[in-house]
Amino acid sequence: MGLRYIYAGMVAALVSSLPATAQTRYQVKVTNLENKKGQLYIGWYGSADAFMKPQKTALAKVVPVQAKDEVIVEFDKVPAGRYAISVFLDENGNEDLDTNLVGIPKEKYGFSNNVLPAMRPATYEEAAFEVKNTPGSLSIKLK
Repeated sequence: MGLRYIYAGMVAALVSSLPATAQTRYQVKVTNLENKKGQLYIGWYGSADAFMKPQKTALAKVVPVQAKDEVIVEFDKVPAGRYAISVFLDENGNEDLDTNLVGIPKEKYGFSNNVLPAMRPATYEEAAFEVKNTPGSLSIKLK
């Protein structure tokens, strides 16, 4: 019975000695919704390999919008680090960004740093930004 208490004490000491991951609050303002309705999909990505792969988001939210030109979405407990955000407005409820035959989006979309290349999606490096240990905000204008 004594060994169990010693083991539990050692585990507690080990866990308490691990560095705590700093987290903060971040606001993402999404503009140019044009009073449309649907679901706004916001995905945070922590690496180029994960960028725009929904199953690999570091943080994600789906926010209903209706008859608004802009929304502000709060993200609590964002770990410090480097991220890129991808956003799209699913107007028809199929949970996907609809594109035409040549791959051009038919629904509104955007990226952090408001990167909107003419003939391709933004890259992680173009959209990446740093989250520090202090609250922050950014604005993304949909195209």
